[in-house]
Order: sequence, then C-alpha cells, then structure tokens
Amino acid sequence: MTGGEAIIALSAGLGIFAVSTAGLAFAAPGLIRAIRRVQPALRASFVLTLAAAPYALGAFVALGVVFFPHAVALELTPVHRHDSLSGWAGHGAFTGPGISAWTMVLIAVLLLLRIGQASIAAIVETQRLKRTLERVSIRRDNVVRRIASDQPLALAVGVLRPAIYLSDAVADRAGAEGSAIIEAHERAHLARGDLAARFVLEVLCSLFPDKARAHLRQALVLAQEQACDRAVALHHAPIRIAETLVRMERVRANDCVLSAQFQDADITLRVRALLEPDFEAPAHSIARASVSGGALLVAAFLALEPLHHKIESLFLTLGG
Repeated sequence: MTGGEAIIALSAGLGIFAVSTAGLAFAAPGLIRAIRRVQPALRASFVLTLAAAPYALGAFVALGVVFFPHAVALELTPVHRHDSLSGWAGHGAFTGPGISAWTMVLIAVLLLLRIGQASIAAIVETQRLKRTLERVSIRRDNVVRRIASDQPLALAVGVLRPAIYLSDAVADRAGAEGSAIIEAHERAHLARGDLAARFVLEVLCSLFPDKARAHLRQALVLAQEQACDRAVALHHAPIRIAETLVRMERVRANDCVLSAQFQDADITLRVRALLEPDFEAPAHSIARASVSGGALLVAAFLALEPLHHKIESLFLTLGG
C-alpha cells in the first residue's frame, strides 16, 4: 500500500466510523428494544456486537477502498483521476503530503489516545476498588473473600484476576439459601467472563456520546445479570432467586463499571425474566442479526467505489 492509498483508506474508515457512531447513538434505544426478547446470554453478545459495529464497518471500508476500489460499477463522480494526486504520484508515494493528509493522521492518533486513556482509567479504577476490598477482607478460597461488615455487600471485581467479595451481613439479610444463591450468581459472572466483557464495552464506547454509552452499558449489564440468574436457576428455584433479589434491592450499589453486584440492573425486569420468561428461540435471533449485518456489509461494499473517488476528489480539491 502506498502513502496516498493509505491516507484515502484512513479517511474512508474514519468517515464511516463517524457516520456509524452517529447512527448508533441515534438508534441505540430502538435497537436495544428490538433485542429485548433475545436470550440473555446471546443478547449480551449482541450488545457487544453493536458497540463494535462502527469499528468493524470503518475497518471494512478502509480495507475495501484499497483492495476493491472498483468493486462495482457505480460512477458518482464525472471524472476519475488516477494519474495524479497533489503531493503523491498516482495515489502513491509521498512527495510532499498536504495538510489534509496530516489532519487525518492527527485525528486517528487522537482517537487512539482517547481509547488508551479510557482503558487505563477503567483498569486503575477497578484496581483501586479491589485493593480497598482486599485490605478489609479475608480469603475464603481461591476466588471468594469474606468481609466482616454489617453492610450487605456482594460483588465481583477485577478483569484479569477477578474475585468475589461477600460481607457477613449478606447471610443476615438474605438467609442461608439466599447467601448461597448470591454466591452462585457471582461465580456465574466469573465463569462467563462478564467483567472482561464490560471492560471491552468500556473501551469500545470510549469514543461514543455519553447517552449511547449509557444505553449500551445498561443493556449489557441487564443481559449479563439475567444470564447469571438463569444459570443459578438450574440449581435453585426461580421464586427463591426472585425473593433474594427483592431482599437485596435496597443495598447501595457501587459505581465502579467493572464490578458486578448481585443487585445490578433493573430488579423488576430480572424478576419478570425469572418468573415469566418470554424469550425467542436463539436460531430466530441469530437469523435476524445475520440478515441485518449482511445488509450493512453489502451496502458498505456497494459504496466502496464512489467513496474512494469522492475522497480522492476532495484531496485533489484541497491540494492534498
């Protein structure tokens, strides 16, 4: 790939990413409502896929305009000039890149720095909370630590080496069976890798508007909590899990986004999913998602040639 082609690819990818992000921010509430009947475990994957979609589409288009610039015969510009581009020879090697090209590079670097900053911030916040909990807890086994406190506390914390923290007051509030349900629920989070998934979502959403980030985060947490409730329901009666949720509902939640607490998400929706499940068959959900994703990719593929030449014409107009 030559320098000129790289700039065109970068510009196309950033443009599609920006448009896709704006579209996701606008459509997020409706998209989340559309997948509300998807099985919780599968829905959690769908939410992550939604968050990754702008990046995937941007990368697809960036590669496509380089390797398939004339994939379809759509002529949206009157003249295609491939012999010269200001600052480059034939889309090619740099001979004096213009300010437009460097602007694209600067934007890409700033976006990468923002992603890195968000990743580090999330890890630092999690490690701070984990160190605080470890100072006041006693190891019970490899993953569970006990806290001597009269405040009910039940949460899983960590990304690489997550641990479960349970206070003595949990048994007082929830009872012996409720305490077992809570511990099983938190163990399900660890078995499913939910905290790592929340970290991935935080990284992906670092470039999104606040409202879109909040919608996606809320949807992922609800899906994960419902999935863990269903896992616990394999060994405990759903009505007992629902009763335990109600008992723990008023316990103050922690604000750390990379912690999973038993009382997270909408308790009403979780209880309803336990007692009156109304989820569609996974095959139907996957079929709908496949059709929607395929349509997006086809649309992006059809846009490769006009997008390539529109960007080329813009660089020619701006002088590189």
